[in-house]
Amino acid sequence: MVVAQRKYNYVEEEVKQQRPKKNHKKEPKQKPKIKASHKLQMIFSIVLIGILCIAMLLGYAQLSELKYKIYGLNKEIHELEANIQNLKVQAESVKRSELVEKKAKETLGMQYPDKSQMVFIKLESNNRVTDSNTGEKETNEEENKEGLGEKIKGTFYKVLSLLD
Repeated sequence: MVVAQRKYNYVEEEVKQQRPKKNHKKEPKQKPKIKASHKLQMIFSIVLIGILCIAMLLGYAQLSELKYKIYGLNKEIHELEANIQNLKVQAESVKRSELVEKKAKETLGMQYPDKSQMVFIKLESNNRVTDSNTGEKETNEEENKEGLGEKIKGTFYKVLSLLD
């Protein structure tokens, strides 16, 4: 029986503790008002973020365009280098004396001169030129001038003619 009493006492206490509910009319909650300065700050922030995004996109577009141009220029460089290599090979083939001699003989019909076709010129120490075939001596007008400058100039021309 003791258990029943306790249970009964507990239930009575619960009933006593329950208060009658009042009918509260739910009043609409008022939204907190946002100040105009806060609105301007939000709008300014959104616009600023938009401008930054557009600027980043334009930057990436410009980078992509520059990369495309660099790729095109590198491709052109490689083509020009290949062209240079081809031209060097062609120049080497033209430089070779065997090929030049062969082309001269075959296409142009050239041949080496005979001894009868050659003319030899001997230079003597007294500034006279001798034709070896005719044996005639001719004087060079430029070498006969008495000026020191003219003699140096004449010597210079002789050296250059030997180099050719």
